[in-house]
Amino acid sequence: MIELTGKRILITGASSGIGKAVAILASKLGASCVITGRDEERLNSTYLSLEGAGHLKLCCELNQDNAAEIVSKSVEESAAFSGFVHCAGIEKTQPFRITTLEEMEDVMQINFYVFWVMIQELLKKKNNTGAGVSIIGIGSVASQGATGKAAYGASKGAVVSLIKALASEYAGKKIRFNCVSPGYVATPMLNAAKKLYENEEEFNKSIATRHPLGIGEAEDVANAIIWLLSDASKWVTGSNMEVDGGYRVT
Repeated sequence: MIELTGKRILITGASSGIGKAVAILASKLGASCVITGRDEERLNSTYLSLEGAGHLKLCCELNQDNAAEIVSKSVEESAAFSGFVHCAGIEKTQPFRITTLEEMEDVMQINFYVFWVMIQELLKKKNNTGAGVSIIGIGSVASQGATGKAAYGASKGAVVSLIKALASEYAGKKIRFNCVSPGYVATPMLNAAKKLYENEEEFNKSIATRHPLGIGEAEDVANAIIWLLSDASKWVTGSNMEVDGGYRVT
């Protein structure tokens, strides 16, 4: 019932984790994908895993200065976008008391500012297919409160707020904005979370308390994102879907 045939999807952070899972699943369901990532070898691995034709890979270090150009150049080389998923992100896992504004700025640069700039460029008429476009941000249950994740949680909270504001602003144009907020998922970022605990045993105890269903896989989050990209969710906008294994703040 869910398929993406004929859709052109831009996916950042596609060299690993959730972004890679989204790209592979989207291609299996008929989409042509433009994928970005900063690790050329891993991005190429994702590219070679894509099914179908018409895909494009762009290896680059995303920042707010090149974000708009990535969107416009991608359209020039291929076609206008009908979907966008911003999976690129960084995590700063350390106590708030020692987190500097410069470190906070680094987190906001990738997690929020780049997303903002790319949306602005994508919303230009020449860069999107019009009504039915689906734009998805990646939030996090960390925005609800998680020890050692003040900077990361704040940046993801900003993403959620932006999505809700844009959903209201663009509903009349039939352009949808939604957010998916994962809990702990088995991706490279999980290693940073483990540093908050004395040992593996303490980490596992915390997971059992916070995520009764355990640690998720990237594909679990990708499934939710794909649904929001598809026409099956055409009446859904402004949502923040938590994909979290039963996360609760303790």
